[in-house]
Amino acid sequence: MKEQWKARLAAARGMLVPLAVKYRAVLIVLLAGVLLLASAGHGGDTDVRSTAQTQDAADFDLVAFEQQLCDRLAAVDGVGRVELMLSLEQTGEAVYAVNTRQTTGGANSASFESDLTVVSDSSYGETPVTVKNLLPTFRGAVVLCDGAGDANVRLAVTQAVSTVCGIGADKVTVLKLSGAS
Repeated sequence: MKEQWKARLAAARGMLVPLAVKYRAVLIVLLAGVLLLASAGHGGDTDVRSTAQTQDAADFDLVAFEQQLCDRLAAVDGVGRVELMLSLEQTGEAVYAVNTRQTTGGANSASFESDLTVVSDSSYGETPVTVKNLLPTFRGAVVLCDGAGDANVRLAVTQAVSTVCGIGADKVTVLKLSGAS
């Protein structure tokens, strides 16, 4: 009986090895997918507070954005010192998940009820479920820089600001900084 099982195991191994060699790429991708799925389950309980803190950190900060853009523009050859003012069309907003239920009262009457979807944490607090965060949209920009006397610098600054802010070049004004030589 043992010899029969050994023979069957050897025959199965003889068939599987060529298949494994032939389809090794597929097996590697399949194994990677299984490992990713398995590792996702070992993250433990997700802390709602840390998710909320991450969400708060993702909020748009206009002053920090302007400063970061100034730093990047100042690194462009010929620009020199930079001052920047951005105007917003609308501020950012968060879109929250909503549960909506339709109830029928009679033959032709229907009403809708909706409430905000929330997640409860372990300390009995509730956090609304965010579907997406909309970033603010820009109305225009004024850039003051030392190198604005050069047309190539003005063009480079205009293109950079319009690309980063998602506004047209006609909404970006580049002017020479006073006291610049």
